[in-house]
Amino acid sequence: MMDIKNKKVMYHVIKKFWQGETPGLTAAAVVIGLASLASRVVGVLRDRFLAGTFGAGHELDAYYAAFRVPDLLYNLIILGALSAGFIPVFSEYLKKKGEKEAWELAGQVVSVVALSMGVLCLIMAVAAPVIVPPTVPGFSPEQTRLTIELSRIMFLSPFLLGLSAVMGGILQSMRRFVAFSLAPVLYNLGIIFGTLVLAPRYGLSGVAWGVVLGAVAHVSVQAIVVRGLGLRHIPLPSFKSEGVCRILLLMAPRTIGLAVAQVNLIIMQIFASTLPTGSVAIFNLANNLQAFPVSLIGISYAVAVFPSLSASVNNQDFKEFISTLRQTIRKIAFLIIPVTALFFLLRPQAVRLVLGAGQFDWDDTIRTANVLGIFLLSLFSQCLVALLVRAFYAMQDTKTPLVIGVVCEVVNIIVAIIGYHTYGILGLAAAFTIATTVNACLLWIALRKHFGSLGERTLLRPIAVSCIASAALIGVGYPIRQFLGTIFPLETFIRVLLQASVTAFTGLLAFVGVSWLLKSEEIVDLVSVLNRKLFKSKPQVQGAEEGHGM
Repeated sequence: MMDIKNKKVMYHVIKKFWQGETPGLTAAAVVIGLASLASRVVGVLRDRFLAGTFGAGHELDAYYAAFRVPDLLYNLIILGALSAGFIPVFSEYLKKKGEKEAWELAGQVVSVVALSMGVLCLIMAVAAPVIVPPTVPGFSPEQTRLTIELSRIMFLSPFLLGLSAVMGGILQSMRRFVAFSLAPVLYNLGIIFGTLVLAPRYGLSGVAWGVVLGAVAHVSVQAIVVRGLGLRHIPLPSFKSEGVCRILLLMAPRTIGLAVAQVNLIIMQIFASTLPTGSVAIFNLANNLQAFPVSLIGISYAVAVFPSLSASVNNQDFKEFISTLRQTIRKIAFLIIPVTALFFLLRPQAVRLVLGAGQFDWDDTIRTANVLGIFLLSLFSQCLVALLVRAFYAMQDTKTPLVIGVVCEVVNIIVAIIGYHTYGILGLAAAFTIATTVNACLLWIALRKHFGSLGERTLLRPIAVSCIASAALIGVGYPIRQFLGTIFPLETFIRVLLQASVTAFTGLLAFVGVSWLLKSEEIVDLVSVLNRKLFKSKPQVQGAEEGHGM
């Protein structure tokens, strides 16, 4: 009897965790951050298995090139555009029109997305022999045929991920972040399954089918929660709904901006396909590695704060809007600046630990680490762009990020053309870094023109403290890394791991120490929280803390 009761209690606890609302910005950021960490760790394993199985050669070049066109379709129609339009409108419906009309809107959007993406994916799959070859002019005929074959399989994924994006928008709007955050983990597990289980028998086609299986898991895990929340009826597709029309209007500028961005990525791929074999793979592998901290820190905070920013706009509380934005930037800066320094210091070790197996040799490692070093210079800018773009979306302004995005993509292409001839793949990475930095600066200027002062003075000191402490991290970590390299030549995984671990530990100690000496508010708050959690003592002290709302 007790076993049945305990099982019921456990079931309700799990259900509440899985479907319950996540309160507060920090709690939401933690949930998203932890899930993002899990996703990125699994993504790292995915890339390790891919690199170890195929190496940075013509096969992996074909795989990443095949990914580009389906990914273009998904990004163009769904990823940023739909969320930019759907979340503010759905949130407004929940607040002003009630859940019934909000769920009707959600059902209409699901049916419209299903019809639109189904038709587009079918057309693109049929037209793949025409669409794909111009994106890989440097590939051999055999490589091109393989790329077309893989693209056709992977055109199933944008349809599934499109539906998943609607489910994710609903979950974000209702602050249900658990299933939304864990969906990418399942997606990457699908690709790993394709690599380890299907690829030995079906080659790269098995990996492509793994992508499709991952997309099925991605949509399923979110759809289960959304159905439990209230989405149980999907009507026939219709473009006459007022809410659907508003979402489409908000999507339009973002779609144009994404179109420019995707064309830019295709141009990068065209350039990379004409460089030495493996350049497409190395560019993508380095990009995936640098996306790890951006996703873990920048995207986590940006996604978590988006509903709060939208709520502030709906309540016309712009003072709270600016305060929330400023506090989020401080948290991001405190974390991403030392991560950038540490990652830059240990980039060869990071590449070797993550990708150095099987067919991925030391030459591939060094080439990837060099590209990664250029990407790392833009980590803070990438985090700011993710946040500031959502600030405009919260105001239902998708035009300003569009105009700025177009300008920055032009900058990217110009710098890439110049750098490509002189520095090859490093020039392409530099173009990305420069364009992203310009993007962050222009978004900030545009937001400042809208609100006036954003409290920049309050941001200067914490950012400066983080930079100084990060310089101490490199100052302490670099000689230790070099010394350990003379004792333990980097010949085995364990030696590389040991060198990286000791360097990271001592470098981070230096960062924390200098931050504490400079009285960084973030580090003081962190130490205070740890002290309360780990060293609770007398009951009267706890009562005093509670009396002050701590």
